[in-house]
This record gives sequence, C-alpha cells and structure tokens, in this order.
Amino acid sequence: MDRPERVRRRHGVLKSWRLALGLLVTGATMPAAADATPPPPPVIDQGRLANGAPLPEDLSLEQLLSLPLEGQYGVVAARSRYQRRLAEQQLTRSANRPQAMFEGRLRYVEPSELATESDQHDDHRAGLSLRQKLFDFGRQDEREAAAEARVDGARLALLDQAKRQRLALLRAYFDVLLADQRYQMLNERMAILFIRYDRARDRRELGQTSEYDIAVFERDYQEVMLERGRADAERRLSRRHLAEIAGRPDVLPRTLEAPDLESLFDREAPDADELIASALEQDLRLAALRRQVDGSESALVAARGSNLPSIHSEINADYYTREGSMRDPFRAGVYLEFPLFRGGARNAEIAAAQAERMAAVAELAEREADIRSYATELVEMIRLHRSIGRQRVVALENFAELNFMRKQTLYQMEKAADLGDAMVEMSVARLERMRTTYALATRWAEIALLTNRPLETVLLGATEESAGASGATEEAS
Repeated sequence: MDRPERVRRRHGVLKSWRLALGLLVTGATMPAAADATPPPPPVIDQGRLANGAPLPEDLSLEQLLSLPLEGQYGVVAARSRYQRRLAEQQLTRSANRPQAMFEGRLRYVEPSELATESDQHDDHRAGLSLRQKLFDFGRQDEREAAAEARVDGARLALLDQAKRQRLALLRAYFDVLLADQRYQMLNERMAILFIRYDRARDRRELGQTSEYDIAVFERDYQEVMLERGRADAERRLSRRHLAEIAGRPDVLPRTLEAPDLESLFDREAPDADELIASALEQDLRLAALRRQVDGSESALVAARGSNLPSIHSEINADYYTREGSMRDPFRAGVYLEFPLFRGGARNAEIAAAQAERMAAVAELAEREADIRSYATELVEMIRLHRSIGRQRVVALENFAELNFMRKQTLYQMEKAADLGDAMVEMSVARLERMRTTYALATRWAEIALLTNRPLETVLLGATEESAGASGATEEAS
C-alpha cells in the first residue's frame, strides 16, 4: 500500500475517534443531568465517633433533648447503612448509563509469507468503545425502583434511630435523677441507724443494753451501708451511661436539673384505637418496612424478567499499525441479546427475591402486631400511673408529712430523742413521686416515638416549629 493511501486511512481513523469521543461526551452528560442524585451525607471518622462537645456539668432536660447526635454510635451505624444503600442505588443506575472503554495493545509478530505487508512486524492497536443500553423490557426500571425503595427505607430507619436515641437519652437522664434521690434516701437512713448504733454502744458501757441489741443495730447499719455504697456506685454508673449514649464520654455531668412534669398527670390518656391508627400511619420503622416490601416486590419483578432480551447500541473506533481486511477503523451498530439458557440462574434469582419479599412481609406484619399491642399497653400504663400510681404517691406523701409532724411534736416535748425515720419517709415519698412521674413521662415519650412527634412537644409543651428545628437537624445529619 502506498504512503498517501495510508495517510488517508489514518486520517479517517482519527475522524472516527473524534466522532466516538463526541458521542461519548454527549451520552455521558445527558443521562447524568436527568438522573441527578444528591451527594451522600458526609462520612463520620470511625475512629472518632464521639466527637461532640462534652456534656455540661450542669445539665437540663431541654439541653439534653437538643443535643446533636451525629457522632453517636447508633446513629452513625444507621447512617452507614443509609450510605451503603445510596451507593447501591448509584451502582444500579450505572447499568443504564453509557459505558466507555479504552483498550490498547503492543505486539510484535512475524507476518505470514502470504501477508500483504510481509515486512510489517508491529501489530499495535488502540481502541475506544462506547456502549449504551437502549431497551430491556422494564428490568432496569424495576431494579432502580427497588434500589430507590431501599434508600427510602434506610433513610426512614436513620430518622427512627435518631428518635430512639432521644428516648434512650431521656431514660438515662431519669435514671441519674432517680439514682441521686435513692442515694440521698439511703444516706439519711444510714445516718439515723448510725446514731442509734452509736447510742446503743454508749448504753452498753453503762450496762443499759445487751450485746444482742448491739448486734442487731450493727447488722441494720451495715446492711444500709452496703445499699448506700451500691447507690453511690449507681450514681456514677448512670452518669457514665448517659454520657456514653450521648456520644460524649469525656466529661460526666455533675448535677442534673429535675424537670417539672407534673402537668402530665392532668393530661388524659389517648384513645387506644385512635393511637393504634395514628401509629400505624406515622411510625417511622413501619414506614421503612413498607418501603422495604416495595423494594422486594420490584426486585422480584426484575428477577422474573431476567431472561427477556435486551437491546443496546455500540460504537467502536480503532487504530491499527497493521492494516487488514477485517480491521475496521470505525463501527456502529444496534445489537440484540436474548439469553436462551443460563444454567438455572433465573430460578435462583427468583427464589432469592421471593425469600426477600416473604421476609419483608413477615417483618412488616410483626411490626404492625407489635404496634397494636404496644400502643394498647402504653394507654393502659398511662391510665394506671394517673390513677392508682398517683393515689399511692399522694398517700405516701400524706403519711410522711403527718409522721414528720408527729415526730417533731414528740421531739419538742422531749419524748423522742430524734425525728427518727420521719425524714427518711419524706425522702421515700419523694423518690416514689419521681418514679411515678418519670414512668408516666417515659410512656408519653414512647407515644411520641410511635406517632413521629418531637419529644419536646409532648413533654415540655414546645411548639412544633421550635421542636421541628432539631428534627430537621437530625434528618440532615
């Protein structure tokens, strides 16, 4: 072949490459604009999960409920599952976008004696291919629908986890307050028993009491000492637990402000049927499971159509150092692929999709049953705390007050050496009121979780706008 002919053909190859590159750029940019996807949330450094500011030493319930939780390990784990679903969605969408490939080859050959260019030993090649799927009878649409449903489910699960973490913080906050009050009650009881034990030892020196009485006083004192030590340890452990689940273990809170939640006793319990209906509609975990069922159904449809044909277009531009009759510098075509036998892969894909769907449906039905039972239990417990529980607290407080007045009168009349257990009874009554109040508040918080409402609106009477700000922060995180 003469040199001008080679130059002409190679110019044609370069022109084909320019055409292929132009089609590549056009095909790669247009679908990307149509399927614009928001970037995934930022990844939290797994080595520094607890990266928030330390808890203040003086902590209030309002401060606790407004804490950002982006670094808490439970929320980080839920966000990682959401990010994984986003990545899977991007991977699924990529199957319907242009696929470009560059191939190169450096090769030395000994030409055949029959070859046109028998003195040409270089057999190098550079090629650019562009492939675009055109039609696959809806399989790709179903796969993308399944991926989108899984992303939605993971996002709802992330929001649900953040709200559950708020509830866990609330319980931990109440545990600290109760541990402090129990320690105070046992400290007062220990002081009284120590005074009695010390006086008994003094009377023994005067021969006014026996060794048996001394042993009884010492036994009671040591038992309370042990309980007080446990209560003191529980104070520190409860603070550690609060700091850990808040994702801020560096500084433990010293004092906690007891919230005023007495207004909850004046609030009527919701109707059980209405609460069930609202929870079945608003529960985030249930909504996530419903999206999971939607995704499994789309995946099953895609699996059933896996043996259907598909059509794609392909453009190839190649450059060869050795010319040949079968070596085309440019090719463009539309191709049909029709799988005839895949070794049972289709049946396996259908079986796996059916199993996934059955598991999702079963989990959804289980969650609905749990909601009906749980909502009924919450209503009954709220009614119990508002009636019998409150009456018991009032009775204990009434007895403690009258007992204190009686002991005080006897002490002033010098008929009693001290106020005895009167102070302890008042501490016991205070502890029981706190237990009942916090149990009632926890039940209302659980209702807020079931109905997807902010805890601040249910417990502290905050407006939906102010409480929604923290919820928006959680969703963004």
